[in-house]
Amino acid sequence: MSIKKIIYTFKNDILSLTSYPISRLDNYSASYDYYWSKKRQTSEPVLSTWQKMRMDHVIKMIEPGSSVLDFGCGDGAVLKYLADKKGIKGIGVDVSEDILARAKKLGIETIKLDISKLDELDSLPAVDYITGFEIIEHIPNPEEFISRIKNKAGKALIFSVPNSGYYIHRLRFLFGRFPLQWVSHPGEHLRFWTVKDIKWWIKTIGFKLDEMVVYGDLGLLKDIFPKIFGRGIIIKISR
Repeated sequence: MSIKKIIYTFKNDILSLTSYPISRLDNYSASYDYYWSKKRQTSEPVLSTWQKMRMDHVIKMIEPGSSVLDFGCGDGAVLKYLADKKGIKGIGVDVSEDILARAKKLGIETIKLDISKLDELDSLPAVDYITGFEIIEHIPNPEEFISRIKNKAGKALIFSVPNSGYYIHRLRFLFGRFPLQWVSHPGEHLRFWTVKDIKWWIKTIGFKLDEMVVYGDLGLLKDIFPKIFGRGIIIKISR
């Protein structure tokens, strides 16, 4: 990683110490469609630099030709990347018709489903892997959600979450502000994990941690002190 990129990351982190993504809350709820309008500014489903960094770790966890069901698939960019790199058969699950229409244009099989309605999870097909990137922090009871889908994954479940122990989140507390992990509304995230928290959590819900990757933009600092300088956490878990 270049020094220029690290300096750029530090600069943005420091600016976020006392700032917020928006200055008004005219939308009184965490609208999913509004969230996507803020997150993806282009019409073409393309991975962001951050998503590509994450997926370059994930592709090492999945065998070529595997079947993958991705919760919160969005516009299908993630499944398209996995299909191109590993030849997976992907199924995208999401709640928005508009966003699923984008995924369908990429030739991805899609299922419209609201993951907050747990009874609907029983109708999902069985696959090798179930994935969910930046998803489980948005739901009030991820333990029950994982319990309902665990038998649908023949090999493992792979999730990513923000690392709430990231150094800038710790510093925001010192400045009297809560960690900043939302995009369009502060109600987006309902659950929070540090590296230590998620290790405890996985064991406590009765799963085995097959692999964990703490990733981020800060190069050597992240490699030496991942719990502090890793921005995100990827976990691969099995029963």
